Amino acid sequence: MAIRVRLGQDEVQVEPGGSAQLLATVRNEGDAPDQVALEIEGVDAEWCAIPIPSFPLAPGEEVQERILIRPPRNTESRAGTYPILVRARSLENGGSGVAQASITIRPYSMLTLEIAPKRGIASPLRKRVPYELTLANYGNTEQTVQLHASDPEDEVVFELERERVPLAPGETQSVLVYAQPRRMPTLANPALFSFTATARSVEDPLRSTSVQAQLERRGLVSPLVLGFLAVLGLLLALWAYTRPLPVEIEEFVAQPAQFTAGETTTLSWIVRNADTVLIEPGLGEFDPNKTRSVQVQPQTTTTYRLIARNRYGEQMREVVVIVQNAPEPPAPVITRFYAEPTQIKRGEAVLLRWEVQNATELILTPPGGQKLDPAMPGFEHRPSRTTEYELIARNAVGKSVSKKVKVEVIDPSQAQILSFTAQAETITAGESVALRWEIVNAIRAEIDNGVGRIDPKQGEITVSPTATTTYTLTAYDAEGRPAQAKVTITVEPRTEPPGETP
Repeated sequence: MAIRVRLGQDEVQVEPGGSAQLLATVRNEGDAPDQVALEIEGVDAEWCAIPIPSFPLAPGEEVQERILIRPPRNTESRAGTYPILVRARSLENGGSGVAQASITIRPYSMLTLEIAPKRGIASPLRKRVPYELTLANYGNTEQTVQLHASDPEDEVVFELERERVPLAPGETQSVLVYAQPRRMPTLANPALFSFTATARSVEDPLRSTSVQAQLERRGLVSPLVLGFLAVLGLLLALWAYTRPLPVEIEEFVAQPAQFTAGETTTLSWIVRNADTVLIEPGLGEFDPNKTRSVQVQPQTTTTYRLIARNRYGEQMREVVVIVQNAPEPPAPVITRFYAEPTQIKRGEAVLLRWEVQNATELILTPPGGQKLDPAMPGFEHRPSRTTEYELIARNAVGKSVSKKVKVEVIDPSQAQILSFTAQAETITAGESVALRWEIVNAIRAEIDNGVGRIDPKQGEITVSPTATTTYTLTAYDAEGRPAQAKVTITVEPRTEPPGETP
């Protein structure tokens, strides 16, 4: 087999949300140069990342590549051991070499507990109050949860529908717990008791969560109610000797009574002997002793009705508000939409600027449909990759127009070519010249025009170009990002001595 793969370890352990590294050594045992693609089989592709998935290999050459293992921290990343295959596949002849390892996902626990209602009421007519406990397992292992409820004053008796609940990863279950006061006096003021419900993992007792709720105990009759009933009796006796005056509506007007759509008008009223004032449609009730006007903004001509009421009757009056159609606003215009600058390095910010007319709202994407004030001079953003921004301008009636601008994000390489020079930049045909270089932060380097792989730190090599040639040195950092430098060798034709015939 022309391609062989060796792994630095047989097992990789990683916790969801974290990362681990697996080193793969790939060797070309054939007699021809090859282009090799590195692939992972056996697990979700999102769990693994290969910084340099494809690379050239000279005959007998051996390259080490990193494989990053990064399972997400969610319930889909179940704890356990997953066998994987690391395959190095030749892009030239289809042959491949494989190596086997395993990924062990470490377990983690995360339990949540909610209770509803937060406050229940117990009385002699309803002593036993149900609460619903909602349990959720957001970890990556199955959990058996032990439930417990208690109050610090020991005034409440609890009864759980189930004391142990098995939960699969990502599963949610509800359990009823009943709370009942130990003592239930018939004549007593309301008393409030706080209690705590706790859910604890049986497998990992250090993992627990709790919620608090309250139980209010009420007597059948309280001293406060008795006092209220006595006062109410006195008031009823007083009311029996009095009689409310009839309701009168002296005025109900709109100012102005005619206006353009989008404007407001004020409804005002003067009433006598009314307990409440109801305005329809849709404005609700008002206290006539506190409120005597209200602002409205109808979109069409509307008839408003005022109904004044007291205990013995009601009276109604209407007023018509005439709404005229507003002229259609002008269409929005984006005169300019541009970025400063249009090319940045990763991590740098770009300032998006615009000039708009007749717009009441701006929407910028990305980031995520950001709504902006048209009066803003611009918006700063830090894109992580080359991005095309779209600006949408809308007017008051929803008409819109859009423009786009593209910002190129350059991801600079960590590799630096300190020098790349030639012993002589001009030679005569048939002569040779030495190329010298010095590089830092590179894991691989190569020179084109038949030179191939070179030492990624420093060195020199002799070349014999037959014609003027530009040599390009490319150095790659650990993430596979390239840095380049060029040098040109000018080849002049050999001059024959006078008198000689070529």
